[in-house]
This record gives sequence, structure tokens and C-alpha cells, in this order.
Amino acid sequence: MTDASLIAGPSAGSISRPRALAVVGGSAALLGAALVRLHATHGIDVAPVPLCPFHAVTGLWCPFCGSLRAVADLTHLDVPSALSSNLPVVLLVLPAIAITWGLGVRASVTGRPTPRIGISNRTWVLLGILFLAFAVWRNLPQVPLGVWLAP
Repeated sequence: MTDASLIAGPSAGSISRPRALAVVGGSAALLGAALVRLHATHGIDVAPVPLCPFHAVTGLWCPFCGSLRAVADLTHLDVPSALSSNLPVVLLVLPAIAITWGLGVRASVTGRPTPRIGISNRTWVLLGILFLAFAVWRNLPQVPLGVWLAP
């Protein structure tokens, strides 16, 4: 045996199926509790979640301001309000989270490894530019849709 096999062991990086299912079930329960809380509060005053530090210091909306309200609006099936609260989060981030979680659930149920989703550096740069442009646009009330994009 090599030194590397002694260190890594036979099950390095793997997780038992019951444990994986417990993680999926626990995360689903936490997500459900969070969604119930957001539904009840409409995403406003969800203590102990603090307000956005960037907004508290500058008074400007960051790209993620309004995300909790957007999710709360979706729990009320109010898609136009959710899009108004935070357009990129509703159209890009939430679907990406749902797909990633769904792939993890599928991997836990089937016992297969979770597929690796690769995002190129170019895509990360484009996403960064998109979120920066959105942050600037939503803070300019005089541009078209600027007021509607502010949370």
C-alpha cells in the first residue's frame, strides 16, 4: 500500500446513502421552515436576518437587496412582484439553486455521485457584469424601469 492510500482510506469523499438522505431531508425541512417564515412575514422584518449592510451604509440597493421579498412573493404566487423585488435572483439564482438541490436529491436517492456542473471563468465575468449593471440600473430612478427594479 502506498502512503496516499493509507491517508485517504477506501471511503474518502463518499457518504453513506442513509446519511445523504438524512441531509436531503434535513435541508428540505429547513427550507420549508424558512419559506413558511417568509410567507408569513412577506419577507419584511425577518429577524434575526439583518438588513443589507451595503444598503445600511450607503442607502443604495445592492444586486441582492429584495431577494427575501422576492422569495416571499413567490410563496404568494405573485410573480410580477417577485420580479420587481429582484429580477436576477428570480430568473438566475433561484433556478440555479433549485437545479443544484434537485441534482443532489437525485444523487442521494439513486446512490450515484452528484454530477459536476462547471461554469467557465468567462461566464462568471459575464454574471458579475450583469449583476453590477443591474445594481447601477436599479439605483437610477430616472432610467426606464429604474423605480420598478428597486425593491
